[in-house]
Amino acid sequence: MKRILITAAIVLPIAALVFSQFFIKVRIDCKSQYGDCPEQISGKLNVFNGKSLFSAKRGVKKALSSELLISDYSLQYKIPNILRVELLVKKASVAFKDGKTGNFILVDKEGVVLSKAQDSALPVITLEEELPDTGQSISQVNLFALDLAVGTYQMYQIRESEVRDGSLLVELPGQIRVIFPLEGDSEILLGSLRLIYSKLREDGNLAGYSQIDLRYRNPVLR
Repeated sequence: MKRILITAAIVLPIAALVFSQFFIKVRIDCKSQYGDCPEQISGKLNVFNGKSLFSAKRGVKKALSSELLISDYSLQYKIPNILRVELLVKKASVAFKDGKTGNFILVDKEGVVLSKAQDSALPVITLEEELPDTGQSISQVNLFALDLAVGTYQMYQIRESEVRDGSLLVELPGQIRVIFPLEGDSEILLGSLRLIYSKLREDGNLAGYSQIDLRYRNPVLR
């Protein structure tokens, strides 16, 4: 009899925990490393409010498994009825703009299109070509342009640049246009720009030049 009672004391709580998943109606509480979840994700998860814990967990996992903005996530049930969803959200590095339509796509550092947008506060690269769709990757040439655009933004807070005729064009303060090639070593190119531009500013020669052309082994100033 004692053995039966001990077994029951162990089995019954476990059984109650397992079966309670089908009866507890949960509320979704979604957070990311930036605070609240992105609206487009919250909208997808809020449909599981009021569902059973079992159904909500299955639904949330399915919704997040195909979500491009998410690199990882975790689920945690909190008494009495909270299903906490913790997200690790991918961060877009650059926005690409279609020069003809004015449409934007937001792209991460790996070159994957995370979403479309009407505008963006990110560094913007204008292209003379059709933009790829969400979930697709940009070309290697445009990925190289992305690295250069991020670098010039970090150094000089220049948000806008343009890919044209096989080069990346950037306008620096002092009305100096920089012409980058779209191949090579981005770190070397950015380092060359930093040295040349710093030297021009130190010598007070910004007004004497309008262009820094980095497409050649020896940069050309015009």
